[in-house]
Amino acid sequence: MIRYPFLLVFTLCLIAFVSPFAFALERTIGPSGEPVPRFVSLKADEVNVRRGPGRNHKIMWVFKKLGMPVKVVSEYEDWREIEDHAGARGWIYYGLLSRRRTAVTVDPDALGLTYISLYETSSKTKEPKAKLGKGVIVHILKCTGSWCHIAVNKKLKGWLLQPHVWGLFEQEPVNDQ
Repeated sequence: MIRYPFLLVFTLCLIAFVSPFAFALERTIGPSGEPVPRFVSLKADEVNVRRGPGRNHKIMWVFKKLGMPVKVVSEYEDWREIEDHAGARGWIYYGLLSRRRTAVTVDPDALGLTYISLYETSSKTKEPKAKLGKGVIVHILKCTGSWCHIAVNKKLKGWLLQPHVWGLFEQEPVNDQ
């Protein structure tokens, strides 16, 4: 016998309300006033990635791709710890990062595909207007949470499925137009 039916109903309602948010991304505000984690892109075509925050730390590797998306995972003074699409981590000086949103196409083989399809509209009703391979850097114009309107270059724009790129949180809407 249930002694406190009101408490049971309240608990079930609370679970029903909280459940959709249980897997929401946990983001905090970093010392810069920006959310952490967040996605940014490289502002220069050559960016040193260091072992720690500061010029006195060893350079581990150099990015040579302007616009490459990276995820800021922590902050220390003027330095940002980043993670790239391969999961490698290091530190970059904040002035070499841009708020401009970009993404990189994922490996089609990992999705069971031959290529990443770029469509004229946010629908698969027509044949793709272009076929993209792994590692193509794209500029994000808009994302609905399932589709992204992107620009590969000044002439080639279209829509692709959001899970086909790295540089966004799952179902993240973006409106950079």
